[in-house]
Amino acid sequence: MGERKVIKSTCKSCHGGCGVKVTVEDGTIVNIEGNPDSLTRGTMCAKGLSSIQHIDNPYRLKYPLKRVGERGEGKWKKISWDEALDTIEKKMKEAMEKYGPWSIAVSQGTGRGYNRYTHRFARSIGTANVITPGYVCHSPRLGLYGLVTGYGRLYCDYHGWGGEFPKTHIMWAKQLEISSADSEMCYWYINSLDYAKNLIIIDPRATAYTSRATLWLQPRPGSDCALALGMMNVIINEGIYDKEFVEKWTYGFDELKERVKPYTPEKVAEITWVPKEKIIEAARLWAIDTPGCIQVGSSLERQANCGHTLRAIICLMGLAGNIERPGSMISWVLPKTGLVEDFYLEIPLTDEMKKHIIGGEKFKLGAARTCNPDMIIKTIAQSGESPIKVWFSVGGQQIVHMANTKEVFAAMKKVDFIAHCDQFMGPMAEMSDIVLPAAHWLEIDDIYDMHPRFMIEAHNKAVEPIGEAKSDVWIFNELGKRVAPKYWFKDVEACLDYQLRKGGITWKEFSQRLVSGCWGKDQVYYKYKTDYWRKGGGFPSPTGKFEFASKALEALGYDPLPQFREPGESPYSTPDLHKEYPLVLTSGYRAPFYFLSQYRNIPWLRSFMEYPILQINPETAKKLGIEDGDWVWVESPRGRIRQKVRCFPGIDRRVVMATANCFYPEEPPQSFHGLFISNPNVLTDNGHQDPMYGSPDLTCLLCKVYKCSKEDLKENVFKTQEYGTPFTKVLPIPNE
Repeated sequence: MGERKVIKSTCKSCHGGCGVKVTVEDGTIVNIEGNPDSLTRGTMCAKGLSSIQHIDNPYRLKYPLKRVGERGEGKWKKISWDEALDTIEKKMKEAMEKYGPWSIAVSQGTGRGYNRYTHRFARSIGTANVITPGYVCHSPRLGLYGLVTGYGRLYCDYHGWGGEFPKTHIMWAKQLEISSADSEMCYWYINSLDYAKNLIIIDPRATAYTSRATLWLQPRPGSDCALALGMMNVIINEGIYDKEFVEKWTYGFDELKERVKPYTPEKVAEITWVPKEKIIEAARLWAIDTPGCIQVGSSLERQANCGHTLRAIICLMGLAGNIERPGSMISWVLPKTGLVEDFYLEIPLTDEMKKHIIGGEKFKLGAARTCNPDMIIKTIAQSGESPIKVWFSVGGQQIVHMANTKEVFAAMKKVDFIAHCDQFMGPMAEMSDIVLPAAHWLEIDDIYDMHPRFMIEAHNKAVEPIGEAKSDVWIFNELGKRVAPKYWFKDVEACLDYQLRKGGITWKEFSQRLVSGCWGKDQVYYKYKTDYWRKGGGFPSPTGKFEFASKALEALGYDPLPQFREPGESPYSTPDLHKEYPLVLTSGYRAPFYFLSQYRNIPWLRSFMEYPILQINPETAKKLGIEDGDWVWVESPRGRIRQKVRCFPGIDRRVVMATANCFYPEEPPQSFHGLFISNPNVLTDNGHQDPMYGSPDLTCLLCKVYKCSKEDLKENVFKTQEYGTPFTKVLPIPNE
């Protein structure tokens, strides 16, 4: 037996950050397990545990590649890192000189720690046209919570550090029990349930914990704002709100009282399809059995009324006094290292950069610091010549996850030059001119900070990157030194040292410490009763109070109070369309083995769901002549896709749930790896958007479902409707 060592690190397979122990023998990882001494107490999920297959996967990108054929033709040439970076540098400098730095767009996936590099790089070269999935995932929460807390953070206090655990949990359109997401950890949540009296699940479909719930509310997708307004109607009319908190620490209660008057339980039951008795019961449990917390899922941000929906839920928190109280919604005190996002915020947005933010004038909250991705696509699509000349993409599959795939596809083809950084070939890579091989989290040294909470963690390299793959921080730093050297560093270690400087530690010290944070008795509760935010107490809002009626929103021209709007397509907003497309379609439920578009090329994980699943009520399926396991067409006014049916009694007969962000790694490059076969964004519309954040209706639209014909299924080869792409079970060719 050769040298055997155990490296302690942090998992980055989802949004969590579980502590891990990695056993390495002769340079090869032989075991991955949770670290029982970490804050997550040794827990890990399938995604993290399968990382061995990620590291050793024969289809990893190993070298920089240059496209030598047409986009999608699959013809590539291996090149050196110098040639790759030289090419990107040249294209960027040409665009900056001729069209201005805002002609460069920088895009990313969910980030998971490299967000700060994406934004710093963009700002360092003079552009704010950063494309992230944030406008449909977490950013609206950060912004709207910020109207209360001052720096945009409210988290569920699952820890008991202040002497109380949540008595009432509301899990609103989220499945934290099977994944760690958006800065929360399933371990903390599951542990806190041992102390809970009530668990309220609000979700259009049954989830893993529905059977354990005290109450399950099953709203029509897109009607969540009305449900929150209805619950507030009950709480105010019955006088069961937290009178001390409301009278002393809030602003706009009388206006809110008037706003919710029309939203009686009877009216809300009609809008949401939730029985009025359940609306009343949920409101009473929430208001009476305190403290409590509301865990919000990103499905609420994938709606064109996301801003007001979140505002309504935040007001619901305030009515019950569940703000800054132990066991409620908390703005965590940060580590001594501070807000790691300061790494990019320290580079100011100039007036010229703000002026050229695409979507900035239309979406004053969502595009205040970055562009609106759908507006980027529409601007390119509607221009004779693309205003975006260079697109630098890191880790994300924008071509998959953005609404209206056909328009996204057509717009990207008009961009002069695209460089993409990833671990595998996928649809975004096939659209690119240069592809850079990215290292896996087991192959890097870096600081992990997912939407600043009470801690940061260390990624410690367990093995050397495969081939010539490089870490994200190395790629950004090397390219940054070429294009904007003023803002970048000698090497990766110097970059990490700089980010930790406020904490008075170096990267080498931090890598041994593993975590830095503020927890236990060091956390501060009831901040508004102290001088924490302002002298004499209060909140860091314009009025110094928790604002039911937001002065900040009013100043920007928005309704200061939450209001319900129907989705762009629904049985009520488009009744004629509903006749042709009689089912409400939603998508994006979490699976414990996939994370958005990731992991479909990991054998262990793919074996759990080989093909994308459409969940449909058995009664609905029977009426449509569909059986469990059938392939079906799902069609909207934008197009149609295929998914495999799972008859599921835990979903309303009028609703179907599709697997989101689908492509097939095994499909040929000419099809952009099956981009149009099963991806629900072929069906979604990017024209109806939230007025605050620009979020489109991704989880609430209309569709019809019908069985694939025998011709469609002949010889197990399908043809896509528009592109004639073969759908076959083919293994990909390893990148050499």
